[in-house]
Amino acid sequence: MKKNSRHYSNFSKAELDKLLQGAKAGDNHKFNSLSSSIREISHSYYYSKYKLGKIQSEDDVDDLCQNLFLSFAKQYQNIENIENWLRRVLFLTYANWYKKSSKNKNFEFDESFYQQDEAEDITERADHETIVNMLNSLDEKKQQIIKLRFWGGLKFSEIAEKLDGNEAAIKKMFYRTLMSLKKKL
Repeated sequence: MKKNSRHYSNFSKAELDKLLQGAKAGDNHKFNSLSSSIREISHSYYYSKYKLGKIQSEDDVDDLCQNLFLSFAKQYQNIENIENWLRRVLFLTYANWYKKSSKNKNFEFDESFYQQDEAEDITERADHETIVNMLNSLDEKKQQIIKLRFWGGLKFSEIAEKLDGNEAAIKKMFYRTLMSLKKKL
């Protein structure tokens, strides 16, 4: 391979271009190979951002990869230069996610439910403290989803709309978070 050729993970630009042309022509095998390559490239890119501390969790990495793949699946017939498309969409997907996650960091936790009653049992207070501490240890997006679902009484579709996210991804993150909290308890 030439020294100056572009290379993503284990894929050259020429290989990606060949797979793209085959996928556009209707070759399912090439579409599947290209899809797999796109997933690997996007995961490598977003995981490196996670390792640098620019992405908070591996769940966010998975969500970003899924968003990029969905963009690819919708647009692959119109892509002319796969390298340029990948660079642009990788960056824009990350930038949009970053803007949304930064905007949502100002969400305040309403702890009025936590006000202690003098007659309250000491074990109930300990349980409340444990739960509040566990919620506070979650990343901002997970906290928001839990709070909006339980304390806000919102449906998943309403939460997705409020957080500018995908309803399925919100629901998946909600249930993953609950399972994680359950294991910690």
